Amino acid sequence: QAYGAWLQKASTMDNSIHIIYINTSLRVKALSHVIVPTITCTSSNVLHTILQAAAQIPELNIWYGPDTYMGANLKVVFEQLLTMDDTAIQAIHPQHNLKSIQNLLSRFHFFQQGNCVVHHMFGADVVEKVRKEYGDAYHTAHFEVPGEMFELASQAQKEGRGVVGSTSNILHFIADRVQEAKAIQKEQTLSFVLGTEAGMITSIVRKVQHLLQEADRSDIQVEIIFPVASEAVTEDAEFGVVPGVSGGEGCSTAGGCATCPYMKMNSLDAMFNVIEMLAEGRQEELIPFFPQKYTQQIQGRTAAEIGGEPILFMRHFQRHGVLPDDLVEQIHA
Repeated sequence: QAYGAWLQKASTMDNSIHIIYINTSLRVKALSHVIVPTITCTSSNVLHTILQAAAQIPELNIWYGPDTYMGANLKVVFEQLLTMDDTAIQAIHPQHNLKSIQNLLSRFHFFQQGNCVVHHMFGADVVEKVRKEYGDAYHTAHFEVPGEMFELASQAQKEGRGVVGSTSNILHFIADRVQEAKAIQKEQTLSFVLGTEAGMITSIVRKVQHLLQEADRSDIQVEIIFPVASEAVTEDAEFGVVPGVSGGEGCSTAGGCATCPYMKMNSLDAMFNVIEMLAEGRQEELIPFFPQKYTQQIQGRTAAEIGGEPILFMRHFQRHGVLPDDLVEQIHA
């Protein structure tokens, strides 16, 4: 209801576009799209989606949601662009300069009542601990983390020892630092504070192992520091202090495992269970788990049909680097 009311406000302003994070349901995409012309985005392309939209459509009002942290962090990025000269800004997007970024910032709006339950853990107390105990480490932060962690990594990025952005940005940054270390023939330890959901740790470990093994460099050690909120640290009689959720298994907004419960709903056990059901002819037991068909009617069309349009708009942008004509026409309508 709050998000819908926010979009209704957006619909009253001329030349409005709604940029919605891809990790939302098809139904939310559909309901949003009938209020304000909508395009989806990922953490990897959200910045360039906004910059291109503002460059392509004069006096565009941009509404980003629903992740509050990502919206606030994008605002910080645009404010940082204002500290650069035109040449530096145009290296990021050739159609922008100081004046256009100022205009974009005045027309950029983000939803302020939504956040990821996992990224919520990277708050002030965690950042203070990182500052004190890992001040010399490389700092990374995803667009979705709270401002304190984002600002810490942003400052580190300015100093050449950090990165902010998507999970792929973080992975490439770590890989580049390892490549640089390989060029130096001495024993080294590289430390990285990982300011994002825990799911990417495996991909980091695999990438680092591959880089070091192909160079036969066992003298280079890579340390991944994964911060958790202090209230999520528990005492264990056998192991001492361990990170975890005080209430038992699972995740909490306090931190702990920092693993998104919504991104980890599939498992090997569940897959084998499905295979066994199929092999034993128990298909009827799987009916409750069939994917939603999104047949709800919205203005005479199904939610699936309407909700798919913002995704197709994003795919067009990814292929061609510009917003599709259909979306531009809807914005001007």
